[in-house]
Amino acid sequence: MKISAAAAALLSLAVPTATAWTAVPTSTSIVRSSSVSIRSPSLLQSTTVKDAAMEEVAAAEAAAPASTNPEIFGTVSSSKLNKLYDLVVIGGGPAGVAGAIKAAQMGRRAIVIDKPKFDAGVLPNGLDLFFGGPTGLFSKALRDLAKTTNVAAMRAQHMDSDVIWKQITNGIVKLAMRNSEGQCRTLARYGIDYLQGSAMLLGEDDEANAVAEKKFAKDMDSPEDGLRSVKVTHTGVFDDYVGFVDDAEVTVTGTKVLVCTGSKSTRLPGIPFEESHRIFDSDTINLLGYFPRSVTISGLG
Repeated sequence: MKISAAAAALLSLAVPTATAWTAVPTSTSIVRSSSVSIRSPSLLQSTTVKDAAMEEVAAAEAAAPASTNPEIFGTVSSSKLNKLYDLVVIGGGPAGVAGAIKAAQMGRRAIVIDKPKFDAGVLPNGLDLFFGGPTGLFSKALRDLAKTTNVAAMRAQHMDSDVIWKQITNGIVKLAMRNSEGQCRTLARYGIDYLQGSAMLLGEDDEANAVAEKKFAKDMDSPEDGLRSVKVTHTGVFDDYVGFVDDAEVTVTGTKVLVCTGSKSTRLPGIPFEESHRIFDSDTINLLGYFPRSVTISGLG
């Protein structure tokens, strides 16, 4: 089924579990960033979402009074990490954030460990645009924008497609930033630590667990229940002696571990997602870097 871009580029792309085939108005190149393949121009490249996000941050900083201690998201001091947590949450989506908040409401000490989906989605202040958001965050943001964006009116004002797309990406950034920053501030209000990095749950017989059991023997409510350690790599830590340490490796220990690593869209066999630059799913639709003339949707979530 084909529909016009004016009516469907927003509504159709917003379907959370949909696969979209798009008509490309111009050829696009492929840009490799880390292990992620990003189409250029992309919603995650500096010319679109990240630029818009940087503009929002700059505007907020200009409006706010000067601070000698700018807020940095996703980092924790080494003194906090060296203490025992009641709950270690792996995954910073809606379920992980909700689980940590529930633990804090019950008087427990919790930490959320989350790895950003895309390095390009992390702002200089550490704010991850995807943090706390559901799978397919950008497709859902597109859906919300479709309720208030009048593409026909923009075209009536003789706006080019590039200008319309810029307006759309700006709106996406505002929604994503509002959600991410709101989640971070909610965790902070409850005294929950948030650490960016890659987490690996260590086995029960791992040496780190044996060391932690001796170290935190007096801190456990029920020593017979034991504890579990989580190794976190590629993280940033504030050390009490040397200051900020980037790309560090730390071990976080808790009496309980909650794994909330999220979900991913189902890719039907026979569809060349990786080979084609015009086929997206709800996880990769944010890589769309242009306003398509038409869109075909497979699946309705």
